Amino acid sequence: MKKRNLTVMCAAVCAGLLGGILPGEEVKAEDKAKIVFAQDLDTDEKANKVMNEILTEYTEKTGTEIQFESLPSADYRTWLMTQFSAGQGPDVYTGIIYDMTQDYKAGYLTNFKSLYEKESSYDKGQPWKDTLPEYIAEQMYITEEDVPGYPTATSVVRVFYNKDMLEAAGAEIPETWEEFMDTCSKLKEAGNIPFAFPNATIADLSWLWFNNSICNQIDHEMIEALDASGNGYVELAEMCKGYDEGKIDFKDEKLIESFELMKEFSQYWTSDYNGLDQKNAIEMFARGEVAMVQAMSTSLEKIQSIVGDSFEYGVMPVPVITEETNENALGKSVILGGQPDIIFGMNKALEEDEEKYAAALDFVQYMSSPEIQARLAEEINRIPLATTVELPERLAGFTITEEPLRMPWYTGVNEQWRNYFHRTGQEFLSDAITAEEMAETLNKSFGEVIASVEGGKRLECREIITEWNRGMNHD
Repeated sequence: MKKRNLTVMCAAVCAGLLGGILPGEEVKAEDKAKIVFAQDLDTDEKANKVMNEILTEYTEKTGTEIQFESLPSADYRTWLMTQFSAGQGPDVYTGIIYDMTQDYKAGYLTNFKSLYEKESSYDKGQPWKDTLPEYIAEQMYITEEDVPGYPTATSVVRVFYNKDMLEAAGAEIPETWEEFMDTCSKLKEAGNIPFAFPNATIADLSWLWFNNSICNQIDHEMIEALDASGNGYVELAEMCKGYDEGKIDFKDEKLIESFELMKEFSQYWTSDYNGLDQKNAIEMFARGEVAMVQAMSTSLEKIQSIVGDSFEYGVMPVPVITEETNENALGKSVILGGQPDIIFGMNKALEEDEEKYAAALDFVQYMSSPEIQARLAEEINRIPLATTVELPERLAGFTITEEPLRMPWYTGVNEQWRNYFHRTGQEFLSDAITAEEMAETLNKSFGEVIASVEGGKRLECREIITEWNRGMNHD
């Protein structure tokens, strides 16, 4: 496994956390704590550069020695699990909500519950939890007493559209699905390619993103049926339970209808969509070769660097499906992204070392501070979660105003399932199988995945559900 190790030596201190050293005092080598920090390697060179700069600047604020372990995303989780299985693991690391939840349940992470009730040393004036949007805080609580870490950023997916191309075609910026289809039709009649839809591999994401949004808009009642915890979100354990009870069936009429909407939409894509990757799709849009593409806020800089002044563009959420399109429609759009993507967690072993625990906590609070989140928003278009941070003007279109994604089962189960769903989707879109055949295949595949999910931890799923039920009965 190839990895890049960087050691950053830090040289000042935050009062009250590191052995009582006061600002202005000389930091001696013996006063320093050593913290191992791990994060997956970003594919964007600028993002990696900014991270290293931030760590270097942290050098000037603490007396802590930071050993930075940065690994490619494909290797990152494997490395982490190998480390933890050996009784080691980094002192601080980052991950997405699904991974951090499972790591906490496995006993690798310290509980942030009590920390949420206190101020951050870098954002004073209110409890740490109150600096988060409410819907983000909700997702961080596994139970009322269990919180695996602190989230600092999210990724928001939008549809980028070429304003000039839409205007020339006499098309409006759509708000509903019917308007969206009409806009695509007008663009096509005017000789344009309406949409670049990359669908070569699971890494291209569009098939997963759009299906998540459409499914959540049409089959939103399933959330109530599966949400045993009552927190408004469908999680892995609830999927296990739901499958066991026969509540998840891809042959359900509403899910079939969501697949058919995607098939209708596909007539407006580039003809090579099953061979098109995300990088080329984004570049096609930026060169003005297609009218629309779906991308994250982190793609803004690349898009702008290519577009320049050649045309004006904007961003919008996936259009709202109304009853005009489907009688089961939610009537509001659903956030694509918007989940706590970059969560800082602390190794539970730190609880045995007061000095290292304090140093690690200071580092997490620094990385989650409004100052750092604002910088990451400004320099690499990362959407901050601190409510005290104002978004740069160019990110205004990524403000989260829609319904949070409550049932991310197409992307949130595991890689095996994403592969199944993507491959079956390719076959459906290319007319190799019908929607009903797709649903039958997905039922079988989903059963296989759930049966083996997380290394066969079905018992853990049942134990979690039992714990939730006890809590509700107690209440």
